[in-house]
Amino acid sequence: MKLHRNQKYFKWGLTAFLVIVAALVFWIIFSNLRGFYEMILDLIHILAPILYGCLFAYLMNPVMELMRRLMLKLLSKTKLSEKNVHRISMIVSISVAILVLVGLLIALVALIVPNLVSSLEELLQKERLERYGNTITTWIDKTFKGTSIEKWFHDNLDSLLKMLSDTLKRIDIAAFIGSLTSSVYSVVMGVFDILIGVIAAVYVLIYKKQLCSQAKKITVATFNAKHANRLFEIARRTNKIFSGYVVGKIVDALFVGVVTYIAMLIMGMPYAPLIATLIGVTNIIPFFGPFLGGIPATLLLLIDSPSNALIFVIFIIVLQMIDGNIIENRILGERLGISDFWVLVAILLFGGIFGFGGMLLGVPIFAVIYTLISDAVSNRLKHKRYPTETEIYYTLESVERLPVEPLPSYSYVSVDPAYDMQADLDDAYDDYDDYDEYDES
Repeated sequence: MKLHRNQKYFKWGLTAFLVIVAALVFWIIFSNLRGFYEMILDLIHILAPILYGCLFAYLMNPVMELMRRLMLKLLSKTKLSEKNVHRISMIVSISVAILVLVGLLIALVALIVPNLVSSLEELLQKERLERYGNTITTWIDKTFKGTSIEKWFHDNLDSLLKMLSDTLKRIDIAAFIGSLTSSVYSVVMGVFDILIGVIAAVYVLIYKKQLCSQAKKITVATFNAKHANRLFEIARRTNKIFSGYVVGKIVDALFVGVVTYIAMLIMGMPYAPLIATLIGVTNIIPFFGPFLGGIPATLLLLIDSPSNALIFVIFIIVLQMIDGNIIENRILGERLGISDFWVLVAILLFGGIFGFGGMLLGVPIFAVIYTLISDAVSNRLKHKRYPTETEIYYTLESVERLPVEPLPSYSYVSVDPAYDMQADLDDAYDDYDDYDEYDES
């Protein structure tokens, strides 16, 4: 008996020790929050190729599954063995998925980079810069003619140009070269990480089933059945939200960018590749995306031609209305289940912490967290037999005014006369003894 009692006290002591250790860890983290944050960023930077690989594999998984089903359907009519059919289907499907990924990356670079370079070269031409200055001067003369603003502008134009020239002369050439070298190094390392990510994606697709099985195996071994099932349900929900949102947003952004490029070519506007790329990339970001891309594009066109800028603004407004109300809903399918207010909160929160990646992935992450909290609140309310409809609580003044649901009624079931309760109790005690936890006293 003493052994059992000591084991119980040992478990209490171990629990208390772990609680103290956890408290110390949290205290260390929050007392050095900036250093902890930088450590997390360094860890993410180190694991960037693996993270790229997981992202690529996640995006290419639908292509692989589609090809695998097609190959299984085709090879099932042959005389090959079932093992060879599955092996060939897997090899072909993974190869096609990787070829699609590499092809998209090459096409993206080949189509965007040369057009962006040519647009920037055209934008920075000396003659065009002089024309920009003349356009601004003419616009100020017409808009503020006879006012103090016009006089101040012309009186200070030479000094403004001289200040700009002096600023350019004061630029540290060595620092500029160092910054340029650092930027080139960052680009090279980014390309290297992407290439390693493609290789990692191959392994993730090959061992996808094994990795999922290992994760579930660890979950079942670590948690009880209730918590393990809950984690499985959360994983399914997260996959559903992310697969629908991220892939849908990328497709929608690609569509908006292509439509913008074609429309600008038809209207004969300059910088079509640059502006279309800007509009397409920023459209991935919910809520703020159209503004982040539309405002600088409009200013760029305004310097060149105010009429083109006005036409572009009207076009973007119409395109965003059509995209937001019709096209985006068709592509994304089911909504995230959160209001526009929480979308704004998610973008500001995750974007402020993780930058552009946080703006892109913050909304689906917040949607998962929101649904988990909503489920927990609903379950607690059901446990207390209170209603779960949110509208009821708007005019609530006291909890006593809430309607309480009646307890469920139970029907009595007759007990089998042959049922031996004592035998079941004895079996239960035997099982308890097997775990060395049954106290005979």
